[in-house]
Amino acid sequence: MLELPDLQVFRKNLERKFAGKKLIEIEVQNVFKIDAHESTLQKTLVGKNLKTITREGKELFFYFDSNLILSFHLMLNGKFYFFNGSNSHSNKIIELLFEDKSGLVLTDKDNYANVKFNPEVPAVPDACSKEFTLEYLGEGLKKRRLKNIKDLLIDQKFVRGIGNAYVDEILWAAKIHPMSRAGKIPDEKIKELYAAINKTLTEAEQEIIKREPEIISGEIRDFLKVHNSKLKHSPTGGTIKKENIGNRITYYTDEQILYE
Repeated sequence: MLELPDLQVFRKNLERKFAGKKLIEIEVQNVFKIDAHESTLQKTLVGKNLKTITREGKELFFYFDSNLILSFHLMLNGKFYFFNGSNSHSNKIIELLFEDKSGLVLTDKDNYANVKFNPEVPAVPDACSKEFTLEYLGEGLKKRRLKNIKDLLIDQKFVRGIGNAYVDEILWAAKIHPMSRAGKIPDEKIKELYAAINKTLTEAEQEIIKREPEIISGEIRDFLKVHNSKLKHSPTGGTIKKENIGNRITYYTDEQILYE
């Protein structure tokens, strides 16, 4: 599933393409994946300017005039495509056409991606937000002391935006075993974990931009240091192990300390 670094790059590229443009047409191709009727969207959004695009966890929020929002969750295989004038892509969910005839379509061959009209912004902090502080992380680990650290960091009700692949990268960077009990991790290690979250996500975004600066769909994962099926060893020489933990494929090394 797409995670925070991917969506950060998508957001920037989509905003660069469409921000400030007037929406002149909206077509719903799959009514089951959108929580509002097409007529409602046409009535409220057509004629409005797209002001900005933000990322909220694993969703992208398109803000139009009057603070109207259209949110997109790409899930596993949702993809955005640009088009000009008309669109020929299959498995369409929704199409947006702007005044200069530039357009955006959301597709999903598996039919999991979804769109919401005027959703509430969750109160749970995003991993890149100012609300996600070292204090928040430390207190959260103590309150949920029996959960393993990987499950906790993936939990979108604790922190939004991080998923399976980047949790593995973060925990390797902090040298914490994924099965460590949250409440057993020492305070000094929590500081290292917090730093690893910020550093790992920031560097991943930069690497994605470097490799494919105009990307708006798909995943680039071949630069990952541990969560990478092509690698046998981490950059520091640890043998990479692959296990199914909690119904998730998890990559880690013996360099990571188990706190239990």
